[in-house]
Amino acid sequence: MSPTSPKDSVTSPSRFNISSMLLTQALRSLPTPPPANGQNVRQGGGQTLMSAKDPLSIPIMSANFRRFISKCGPVFWLQDRVEEVVMWRNGTTYTASWMAAYAFFCYFPRLALLIPHIILLHILFTTYQSRYPDGAPDSLPSGTMTEDFAPVTQPSEGTPDWFANLQAVQNLMGTISDAYDFVSPYLVHLSWSTSTTAPLFAFTLLSLFAMIPVLYFVPLRLLFLVLGLTPFVITHPYTLSVLPSLVGLVAPHVKAAVQKAVNDDRLREEHWRSRMATVSVWENQRWAAGTGWSASNLRPDDRKAWTVGEESWAIANRGEIGAGQCNVRDLTFPLPSGWKFVGTEDWSIDFCANWHQAIPDQDGWVYMDSSWTSPQTVPRDEWKVAGITRCRKWARRIYFSK
Repeated sequence: MSPTSPKDSVTSPSRFNISSMLLTQALRSLPTPPPANGQNVRQGGGQTLMSAKDPLSIPIMSANFRRFISKCGPVFWLQDRVEEVVMWRNGTTYTASWMAAYAFFCYFPRLALLIPHIILLHILFTTYQSRYPDGAPDSLPSGTMTEDFAPVTQPSEGTPDWFANLQAVQNLMGTISDAYDFVSPYLVHLSWSTSTTAPLFAFTLLSLFAMIPVLYFVPLRLLFLVLGLTPFVITHPYTLSVLPSLVGLVAPHVKAAVQKAVNDDRLREEHWRSRMATVSVWENQRWAAGTGWSASNLRPDDRKAWTVGEESWAIANRGEIGAGQCNVRDLTFPLPSGWKFVGTEDWSIDFCANWHQAIPDQDGWVYMDSSWTSPQTVPRDEWKVAGITRCRKWARRIYFSK
């Protein structure tokens, strides 16, 4: 069976080996399928699905795979054209023209019904120019298609276009898998398995009833205009150049606000009725060649591995509460009489780092020179000679218990 035209039914050994090798590698780890027992069924959620489909079959899969690789080119051609527009790859004028067209349809939405006609006419004009580059003949063919022109060609196995389709399928599978891995950790909050589900349900329900009275006043044309043009603004080269630094400024504050909201939701009644405060500790480390970052590299005249105090990040050996490589949860932290730690939350890293001007990295660390001065987001190369240090702030709430 061949995925292409009948004249390609005799496949060369190299082509056959390529397809066979790919399918063999992909199917080698598959478990043995259960017997179909004369029925093409798949069980899912207690229901019989795909009852009219073909059963699992290696020959059918092999044939469909080879056919799909040869025929999927237009899909990825369209994907490339969309990326050219959205990613500004053909220049500002090209993308701005598409943005203007989208804005035109937003303010005259009924004209969108003409889009299928415009697409079909564009295809007909394009194929006409390809079919008759020197002008139309005296008589056009009627009914039957001539053999000297094929509007859609399929690449043969082993050709560069065929491998381009195969590469596109490979990348698409990776993109879908990456998207699933990115989304799946958050889906647990929709299954009533975490403490976040109840607040999420309450917020969704309240926002639903709050939006119903104002739906009539929402300007849909302006809304779709803003939503449609926002991706173009985000993907502009200038936006992409400043977006990382902008995200670095905003993300820590958003993360801290979300974490505080989650912690507030877990507080018990006794916490709300009591006075509350926040205590902080600083974790200190020094870098050394061969061992990297570790509290064991701290010098005798350095601050200890763990310090406490309003300015302990800048003053060595102040308020020492721990030494060596240990976890923040293992520290012996003395509290004033009557004060207790809030039991519903744990120590958390201060990603905002309001105790100095430098922005912490993704793990909350702020880097300094060997004298624990000049805080920076990333260490400077010239510091490696004399030494590099870093510290980060941990915080936890306490409450007064009578």
